[in-house]
Amino acid sequence: MTVNLSKNGPALTAAYQEVVDGKSSTNWALFTYEGNSNNLRLVEKGGSSCDHKRPDRGRRGARHHPRKSGQSVRSQL
Repeated sequence: MTVNLSKNGPALTAAYQEVVDGKSSTNWALFTYEGNSNNLRLVEKGGSSCDHKRPDRGRRGARHHPRKSGQSVRSQL
């Protein structure tokens, strides 16, 4: 299965850039798949480990640890 980054590419890239930017207060981003597709999308981003919400269980690709999800697409952005 190939991850599709093109559909939501600008939002994914912007969220990633915020996380790696030392001047931004954003230090995590949560990504998941759209339904049963290969399209990756941004779920949420934030500035501390306490301000994210746990994604709904059962969604394909959903992770409760946003840093790991962000790192999985780092090399592809």
